[in-house]
Amino acid sequence: MELIKRFRKNADLAELLCDTCDVEIFPELRKPQDENGHIIYNISGKTFVREKSGSEYILLEDGSIGYWRSVGLCGRIADSLQDFFEFIINCPYWKDCIWEEAYQDREYLSEFAKEIFEEYEEENLEDEFDLQEAQQELAEYSGIEERTEVTDLLMRFYHCTTREPRFFYTYTEDDGSKHSGTGSLFDS
Repeated sequence: MELIKRFRKNADLAELLCDTCDVEIFPELRKPQDENGHIIYNISGKTFVREKSGSEYILLEDGSIGYWRSVGLCGRIADSLQDFFEFIINCPYWKDCIWEEAYQDREYLSEFAKEIFEEYEEENLEDEFDLQEAQQELAEYSGIEERTEVTDLLMRFYHCTTREPRFFYTYTEDDGSKHSGTGSLFDS
């Protein structure tokens, strides 16, 4: 919670976090999105961050971090707040790395992540935004290690999202029928 409080107190760095990682820290913890009472989660928690798209990051009761997106994605992404900040600051492009086959070979995953980073960095340079400089500033402020090699972080993410118990939701339609996610972001 300390890192969340620190970002809440520093508007400039909170804005840099938003620009770099597409996460806006809420002024206080909130009830997770429930689609007007249609969604129930299997693990309770409180939303502390959201993306511009409306997707939410939820601090779960077990201390891990869940992710929910309206298109049906739901699952854990980190085992703690510290892991969450380390992950999103070093891998702000993480959603482009959700391809399970890449995680079967560490060397391939490393090359895959480097290619995605280079594409992401190019896009940011076109917008005159220095991604590496922003990551360095956020890492220093957060007291986390800035990494250029992110394979270990991506493997932690993979194991977190596929471990049991999974974090998932159940959606109840107006007619009473229900459907649930699998709780792994790799099953989308």
